Amino acid sequence: MHHEGLIEPFDHIIFADTQWEPQAVYDHLEHLSELMSITTVTAGDVRSFAPTFRAEGQTRFASLPLWFEGKNGKINILRRQCTREYKIDPIEKHIKREIMGLEYRQRWPVKEIMLEVNLGISTDELGRVSQDSRKKWKINRFPLIEMGMSRDDCIAFLEARGYAPIRSACIGCPYRSNEEWLQIKSDPDEWESAVSFDRMIRNILPDATTFLHRSGVPLAEVDLGGENNSSLLHECSGVCAN
Repeated sequence: MHHEGLIEPFDHIIFADTQWEPQAVYDHLEHLSELMSITTVTAGDVRSFAPTFRAEGQTRFASLPLWFEGKNGKINILRRQCTREYKIDPIEKHIKREIMGLEYRQRWPVKEIMLEVNLGISTDELGRVSQDSRKKWKINRFPLIEMGMSRDDCIAFLEARGYAPIRSACIGCPYRSNEEWLQIKSDPDEWESAVSFDRMIRNILPDATTFLHRSGVPLAEVDLGGENNSSLLHECSGVCAN
């Protein structure tokens, strides 16, 4: 829409790379970069948090919201930190340092200067619409909602232009449904990457066993044809796909 002039054009377009996206996402990004200027920022590889560690009785939890089996045998999920650490923070750092020219810890220059940050949240995700009251220098805008576009509308818009839409989410995102895991499994390299990482994170917490799949079963052994097919990816904060 930016490229075709259908919406108010952006001054800057930023993609935060977790370095673990499906290849189709990078292919799409490369194509878009031929049409418009896109800046890629990164905080490193999202998988690099492992292993976790204890310091003076405290644990550095995994950035990813891993599923874990506690001593009581119940499956639960860790707090998600990856969106903040690998998406929001590097984007905001780039805005402050490279766009506004601020030094480390330098205050925002003038209270009256505010930036609009556009997020691709659609009408069927209204629960994700929010403002961060702590960030006085920006205001979030939601152009898809302003245009009354649902996720299906977005897919139709892209397909009409020859794109095969794919959600931007890490290969091993624990929020995937079985259907979405099957999509990853259709690419042998990406499936092996997810399975290998799943094995690696099994014992990163000192008092629980961790998994990528919500069943609490090693990913390579999960019956992906069964139930458990609801996606939790819509519960992220909307940064991943922008």
